[in-house]
Amino acid sequence: MIVAAQLSLLPIAPLILLPFALVFFVVVFPIWGAALGVLGLILLLLKGLNVIARGSLDGLVTGVHKVFRWVLTFGGFVRLGEGKTEGPR
Repeated sequence: MIVAAQLSLLPIAPLILLPFALVFFVVVFPIWGAALGVLGLILLLLKGLNVIARGSLDGLVTGVHKVFRWVLTFGGFVRLGEGKTEGPR
């Protein structure tokens, strides 16, 4: 009897998680994609300017590349599984 009662409550879990999934895919994911697009465009422009300036913008390009990689990994969230607690590289 107890097992049957527990199994009847099983479909409630997706309903509880649905608002979180909606917020992520409707709000967070598009903002993350827009941030990647803007940073990618800035990085592309800086790399082009660096070629024209013959390497004088290397430090700036490296910094923007580090920020791009940090945003690409959801703010370092992907690296949590590796055990690193460092900030942006």
